[in-house]
Amino acid sequence: MKIKKIEEPILRTLLYSDIFDYPLTEGEVWKYLISDKNIEYADFSKAIKRINSVVYRSGNYLHMEKRRSIFDKRHKRNSESELKLIFARKIIKKLSEIPSVMFVGISGSLSMLNSEKDHDIDLFVITKHKTIWTTRLLLISYLKILGLHRGKDDKKISNKFCLNMIIDDKNLRLPKEYRNIYTAHEITQLMPIVSRNKTYDKFLKSNKWVLKFLPNAFHKIRGVKEIKSASLFWFAIPKIAERIAGKIQTFLINKNKTNERIEEGFLAFHPRATDKKIMSKYRQKLIKYNLS
Repeated sequence: MKIKKIEEPILRTLLYSDIFDYPLTEGEVWKYLISDKNIEYADFSKAIKRINSVVYRSGNYLHMEKRRSIFDKRHKRNSESELKLIFARKIIKKLSEIPSVMFVGISGSLSMLNSEKDHDIDLFVITKHKTIWTTRLLLISYLKILGLHRGKDDKKISNKFCLNMIIDDKNLRLPKEYRNIYTAHEITQLMPIVSRNKTYDKFLKSNKWVLKFLPNAFHKIRGVKEIKSASLFWFAIPKIAERIAGKIQTFLINKNKTNERIEEGFLAFHPRATDKKIMSKYRQKLIKYNLS
């Protein structure tokens, strides 16, 4: 493959990360490379060293815009994220004691150690089949008791937990509408914390569509702590309990509905439609560099 053909995916990758003021190392550019074709690492390595005409370097990091600020910002956010992560792990360990929780991972900015002190903590949760509403109710109740649940109208959100997406272990493959570059990155960047019954591995295998956007996405996947499966007694919850939990929460959600999505075994809470905003900014950057 000609070097010229390899440069475009590199530029696309750096333009995407630039939306988040997040410079990348060469290794990160390779892992998050946006390409519809597989590229040999040897060819990539040659190309990225010869692409200096439009790519800037600050230390070991690469970025598209000539601004030292994002280099300094990444280092500052990294330090703040490490402290936030210590706290998040402690709380997630407690949340994972709920037997119907099959997996908990950190998503959003903290998963990339790119969080600021006043940011919240986004969680991605997988539950046992037919316990999604009961599990969500228990998770929110527990977080509320600790004073750590982020409500929709909360102004002070530092270190509060937001349950952005919850799915059950029979609905691991995300809907077609979510299969885009934004979600592909979210899955790739997900920081797994705890898993039961190899649920995290099953989730990745169920979403191999990610490789259509990020062919190197599953290279050196982060490890996850496997915890013991829960007692079968828990899963004997009467169906009526799950239905009641579902009806109560659905009513409350619909009361102030924005962009939430509710389906069988799938709950997504994105009141700000983040994916659409990010993809819009990304398209604008592609146009600027004649890559649309």
